[in-house]
Amino acid sequence: MGFQETHRSQQQTLSRPALIAGQGLFHGIDVKVRLCPADPGTGIVFRRVDLKDRPQVAAHVDNVKSAARRTVLASRSGAIVETVEHLMAALAGLQVDNCLIEIDSIEVPAVDGSSMPFCEAILAAGLSQQSTPRMRLSVAESQGVNDRAGEQWIEVIPACHGNTTIDYRLDYGPEAVIASQSFSVELTPEAFLRDIAAARTFVLQDEVSALQQMGFGRHLTGRDLVVFDADGSVVDNKLRWQDEPVRHKILDCIGDLALSGCVFVGRVVARRSGHKLNHVMAKTLSTIDVCGALLERAA
Repeated sequence: MGFQETHRSQQQTLSRPALIAGQGLFHGIDVKVRLCPADPGTGIVFRRVDLKDRPQVAAHVDNVKSAARRTVLASRSGAIVETVEHLMAALAGLQVDNCLIEIDSIEVPAVDGSSMPFCEAILAAGLSQQSTPRMRLSVAESQGVNDRAGEQWIEVIPACHGNTTIDYRLDYGPEAVIASQSFSVELTPEAFLRDIAAARTFVLQDEVSALQQMGFGRHLTGRDLVVFDADGSVVDNKLRWQDEPVRHKILDCIGDLALSGCVFVGRVVARRSGHKLNHVMAKTLSTIDVCGALLERAA
C-alpha cells in the first residue's frame, strides 16, 4: 500500500492578491476573502483576520470538523472556517499549490454556489511558477471507503496514465427527484474550467425548509442555488447542464480530496460519496507513510 513518484513540475501561487466578497451559504454573513501569494511549501492556509491575533488554520484533513452538508476547518486555537470546499476546488482545479487566504468572517462566500467566481478571480490575478518542484505521487494500490450500507463509496485506484480522473455516479434510487447521473473528467485546469467549475450547489425544496427552520440559509432563494421541487423541476432557476448535480458532486470531491495535502495521480471512482466519505478518503491518502517518505527525500 502506498505511492510511487511519477512526475514533477513547479509549484504555483498567485501573481498578486485577489479579492472575493459575498454572503456565506449557511450563515448569510457578509464576508470578504483575500487570496494572497504564498511561499513555496506553504500549502493552502486560512487566516481569520477578524479575530484577535489573526489565527491561522491549515487547509488539511487533520483540521476537518464534523458538520452537515459542508466542509469545516478548525485549528487547535479554535479558529474556524466553514464551507471551504468550493474555494478549495478552485485552487486544486487550477493547480494552485500555495495560497494564504485572509477571511474576515466564519464562512467562505457562497458567490453563485459554484467554483467559477473563485476561478475567475484567481485567473485575473494571474499565476506564478515557483522555484520549488511540485511533487505528484501515483497511487500504487487501490484505496477505498464506503458507508455501512454499501450504498455510498469512494475508491482511488492506480491509473494507467499519468493523470488523475474522477468517475462519479449520482444515484438516489428509482423514485428520487433527481435522476441518476454519471460523469467522468480528467483533472486538467482546462477540463475543470470547462466541465466542472460552474456546477452549482443543489438541494431539494423540502431540505431547504428543514435547513431554514434550523437557522441555516434563511437569506437564500431559488435564484441563489439550484433547488429541485418535488416534481423534479428547478425552482426560479435554470440548469447550466442537464447533469449539473453530478458535476457539482465532482467539484465537492475535488475540494475535499485536496485536503489530503497530496497531489496524487490515480482514478477516483465514487458513488453518492459526500463530504463525510470524501474526508475519510482524504485522511487515508494523507496517512500513507511512503507519501511522506518521498516528499522528505525530495526536500
